[in-house]
Amino acid sequence: MATLGPHRVKTEPPVKLEKHLHSARSEEGRLYYDGEWYIRGQTICIDKKDECPTSAIITTINHDEVWFKRPDGSKSKLYISQLQKGKYSIKHS
Repeated sequence: MATLGPHRVKTEPPVKLEKHLHSARSEEGRLYYDGEWYIRGQTICIDKKDECPTSAIITTINHDEVWFKRPDGSKSKLYISQLQKGKYSIKHS
């Protein structure tokens, strides 16, 4: 009878799980963020760490991003994942 050697199991490196600090999702053209609903045309305050808060108007809400227009007319987008991770935060103005 042959003896079996110790089982060698290849260990996978730990997977980095990104924790979602904030609740954020889009639903039927609306954005749900930290217990508040946001819709197109609303004025919001966008806060990014280490930057001054910015006022903006929501122009489009898609399944994974929110487009907004600043007072100077420039347009930008936030990914919903950025809101979930806390890179940006928004609130009603």
